[in-house]
Amino acid sequence: MRAVAAAPAAWLAEAAAELLADPGVTTIRECEADACVMLFLPAHPRWRWCSAARCGNRARVARYYQRHKPS
Repeated sequence: MRAVAAAPAAWLAEAAAELLADPGVTTIRECEADACVMLFLPAHPRWRWCSAARCGNRARVARYYQRHKPS
């Protein structure tokens, strides 16, 4: 049982070491969505959310609602 649990832990440790050794680590960003705690490596400098489909959509819908809500 321990060998099965060790494989994901080893994989995670290796992935973390590769990330920290990568020069792109300086571009890691925190997602700008209110309720999100994710960090991500943006493929484009203007990306603001970890997921455009989830966090980005929520932010755009909230912004749209604020612009169009009745006074």
